[in-house]
Amino acid sequence: MSRDFHTKLALPKAFCRNLNVEKLANITSVKGSWKVNVRQGSDGMMYFEEGWADFVSLHCLTVGDIVVFEHIGEMHFKAFIFDLNTACEKEFDKDLASNAGASSQQRDNPYFVITMQNYNSPDCKRNSPCVLFLKFMNFQYIPAEFWKSTGLNKKTSVNLRDPSGKKWSVELKIYKSCGNGRLLMDGGWKQFYESNKLKIGDVCTFELLNNNPKGSTVASMDVHILPAPI
Repeated sequence: MSRDFHTKLALPKAFCRNLNVEKLANITSVKGSWKVNVRQGSDGMMYFEEGWADFVSLHCLTVGDIVVFEHIGEMHFKAFIFDLNTACEKEFDKDLASNAGASSQQRDNPYFVITMQNYNSPDCKRNSPCVLFLKFMNFQYIPAEFWKSTGLNKKTSVNLRDPSGKKWSVELKIYKSCGNGRLLMDGGWKQFYESNKLKIGDVCTFELLNNNPKGSTVASMDVHILPAPI
């Protein structure tokens, strides 16, 4: 967060191109739901204003925190809050999740967070630090504790739904040369990576959904993308 974030937050110019009137936004996080006024400033920018200070206070936001807004539709947003130092999503005490008129919500689905590194990138070159990963440069490892606890290794593919709602079929493979094996997203990962313009430092949250028929060999995940700081 920038240093003047406590009372208002500027919205991206690209998003505001189709927003020429002041509106009321609804922001939902794991702590509830907030109504925030969107106003135009003297500089022509659109800002979250009235109601934003309450959101900041109740989420204990500080300089350096990163808030990712997922645009659901109209003026509805989901907010995901990350710590800049750890690149991990912040955890909040559910007992403190209360504000006037707030509707309590929490993410019940299992998820894991990955920060894109050199070996995640399909653009890995022979003269780069990821030379050892050339053979596997079009893949993404899944944390062992995650796939072991969810049984994801019993699936053959996963449908990744990106922030725009588009679904990508990605093959799941066990790489058995590493100890007891490592599960990775293989065929289809390069297309997902390039289409979403991922780059080193971007943070992706993979949320496992429970919407496939029992016994299906296909898993489904929502992917929330936090761009790397510029």
